[in-house]
Amino acid sequence: MEWPSKNIPFGGILHPARANYSPETHQFIKVLMEESKLSMMQRKSINYSLRNGQPLPTSINSSRQKRSQIPEVTIRPGSSRRRSRNDIISSGAYEREPFRPTYPVIDREKEKVKLANKMAYNRDIEVKKSRVIKKIEIDGVKEQGNRFDQLIEEIKEREQWLKEMEQIGHAEKYRLIIQQQIQNKVREMQKLKSAGDN
Repeated sequence: MEWPSKNIPFGGILHPARANYSPETHQFIKVLMEESKLSMMQRKSINYSLRNGQPLPTSINSSRQKRSQIPEVTIRPGSSRRRSRNDIISSGAYEREPFRPTYPVIDREKEKVKLANKMAYNRDIEVKKSRVIKKIEIDGVKEQGNRFDQLIEEIKEREQWLKEMEQIGHAEKYRLIIQQQIQNKVREMQKLKSAGDN
């Protein structure tokens, strides 16, 4: 029985005729597959088409082509994708907000005095400095001015004493000790001078 139509190939529209690929074509396609570095799935589909005489796939969707078609998407904050250092800095992740305490600031010195008064007098009272303490503080300031003159006199006394020891012949024993004492007095004078300037 012959196939009735000359326009439609054997098998009809749903079953097209199979192609007969020559061994040279098989070899040529294998070489092309090796050179183009196709994935295993793509190679299997081409080999299947060659074996069964089906037409070769018209387009091979490589992963590279797919990647090039995908547009670059900006990374969202919750995403697990890595971000570059510049992206992190530009997002403001390193910027700190200035600290603003939500509670009122406590004067710790006042609180210490308050607690000390409570421990000493069993109640919170404001203790004022007595006249004696104030007088001692004022005298301390006055003495600071007089201390400079006292140090000068002490240095002179030590130098005089060292001269007397030289006359007797015992100066070498005490020279180092006296020099150290004089240096200490000079240092103390420098401290008083710098405190007075401030």
